[in-house]
Amino acid sequence: KLGSSMYDVHLPKEMDTDRDQNSFILLEKGLWTDVEEVTAQVLEQLNKANEGKEKAVGIAKGDLFVMEASRNVLGGADEKYMLASFHGDTNGLATIPVVTAILAHMEACGCKRKLLFGLDANTYASPGSDEQGAAAFAQWFSSQHLNSCWNTENPTSMTTFNARTHLQPQLNKAVYMSDREVKGDKNPKDYILFNDNNWEVVKVAKDNTGKRQYIENMVFPTLDFPSDHGILSAVLRPKGKKMLRTH
Repeated sequence: KLGSSMYDVHLPKEMDTDRDQNSFILLEKGLWTDVEEVTAQVLEQLNKANEGKEKAVGIAKGDLFVMEASRNVLGGADEKYMLASFHGDTNGLATIPVVTAILAHMEACGCKRKLLFGLDANTYASPGSDEQGAAAFAQWFSSQHLNSCWNTENPTSMTTFNARTHLQPQLNKAVYMSDREVKGDKNPKDYILFNDNNWEVVKVAKDNTGKRQYIENMVFPTLDFPSDHGILSAVLRPKGKKMLRTH
């Protein structure tokens, strides 16, 4: 009901209905026009980058959703946007290639658009050899003239903290309560990316309760909050213009 009354819900044409884990984008009704999906074009750029590589970067169907849209602005011309949503692989190794592919598509088509990109990057505070580190990711996207809602080159704000108990079938993945800080998945995994010359961050918020509140050092999902990632939101202010809320 909320989606139908307040937002237009946009889904990728290619979805994984078996896995039922897909990215989507909600746009406030009456504000957006000329909406067109360009996920296929971005994947073409990703495939080009994979050519000749021993280890190709692949992503599951439905994980990436990219579209172009125009936002109606009172008293002025429509603003052109590139909007994207991405669910990264477990180790985060596809995150940089996917962001690179979006930037490559924007350059190839000559798109003079403002990028807004919400992603589960699956980055790690203390990464292993086969994991994408959060600090390294922030350093990289800064070099691409991007910024994030964290407005820092070394994000440390955790958006996950989960640890499996012994009351589940894969006992090899169980974590004792006393080891949850060390062996649990407590990492800064989620971001909202944007062009650093277009926006400034007014406010960023996390929620792991469903009550617009984030309790640090609380293991979740819980009986009240079913996700293993916190909800991330931000208020961005375009330079010289009104604020824009993103989720």
